[in-house]
Amino acid sequence: MIAAARRDGQALCDQVAELIRGGGDGPDAERELDQLALEVFAFQFETIAPYQRLCRGVGRTPETVTSWRGIPAVPALAFKHHRLFAGAPDAVARTFRSSGTSEPGRTSQAQFSRAGLALMDTAVTAGARARLFPDGRTTRILVLTPPPELAPHMIMVHGMAQLIAGFGVDGSRFVAGPRGLDFAALWTELDSCRKAGVPVSLLGSSFGFVHLFDWLEGHGRRLELPDGSRVMDAGGYKGRSREIDRDAFVRWAAQICGVPTTRVVNLLGMTELASQIYDQIVPDPQARGAARMKSPPHWVRTRVVDPRRRGPDGPEPVGDGEVGLLRHLDLANVERPIMIQSEDVGRAVSARAGGVVQRGFEILGRVQGAEPRGCSLSAEDFGAPRARPGAHDARSASV
Repeated sequence: MIAAARRDGQALCDQVAELIRGGGDGPDAERELDQLALEVFAFQFETIAPYQRLCRGVGRTPETVTSWRGIPAVPALAFKHHRLFAGAPDAVARTFRSSGTSEPGRTSQAQFSRAGLALMDTAVTAGARARLFPDGRTTRILVLTPPPELAPHMIMVHGMAQLIAGFGVDGSRFVAGPRGLDFAALWTELDSCRKAGVPVSLLGSSFGFVHLFDWLEGHGRRLELPDGSRVMDAGGYKGRSREIDRDAFVRWAAQICGVPTTRVVNLLGMTELASQIYDQIVPDPQARGAARMKSPPHWVRTRVVDPRRRGPDGPEPVGDGEVGLLRHLDLANVERPIMIQSEDVGRAVSARAGGVVQRGFEILGRVQGAEPRGCSLSAEDFGAPRARPGAHDARSASV
């Protein structure tokens, strides 16, 4: 049974990778995603015991669920309390952990087999090619985090390494060491790139950029990065630096780095997901030239749902401009539950470009409390204790 499950998992990883590389175009794209999502759900129902108990508890099984929208969602908090991996323990090649601090000694854990890692790397590369490097231009990538050997548990760092491998030219590297970031040395390197005309992609955590920009301003310095350069921040602030409004951060980054605001991109990622969601910048005259929103890649579906309005598939999605909780279906999550209920609050948004309406969402913050009560399924559905009132988990972003 286990051997068969492993073969099925490998085959599903290969099918999802093929769909990702296919670009998501064509008249049958939605049908193909729906069919594959249901196949992944059936596989996980049979191979992840806590998830099967949860599904049976809400009366949904592969025999009764007919659309990806009806696949039961797992609250992100559950990854702190249960092993949610579709495989035997000896199949685990890597385990990533979140940076959550709401429960000392407990962090969310996501396990990957070698096939699962390969699928995640495919998703990372495809997502970055479409949104971070849409011009197809390779650059020197400098990452404001420690390298994988110093932070092997961070899914964000793993993803950054894939970006260096896929899009970085000579000199691309992680620039933080065991003692942190040497701002003076980084300034010298960036200034040499300016003089040589080498485009640079600065990637890192949001709070890491705040510290870098503070240092630059404190020393009266501004960067003038060459044409083709860009800035990508991820992960928010997690109480490790002051909070910066998103629009203010974009303006600040553009000004201090000398890049267009369209080259300042934010990324949403979660330890519990294998895929990432980048900003999409849509030309929109009504939004002073452009609208910025999060837009999932073609193998991911994100819905902003209202836990107070329930339909046959669970919480109902909100209308344009309304606020709710973010729920993600990630096809690349073959080995972990495919539908994740996050603790992020968002707003459904849209913009019109060239007569076509683009839909996405904005992130507004975190839900108050450790879990989204009343939405999908709580930790108690797994037999796990609730977190203390008022606590909230802060996750590492994945890239």
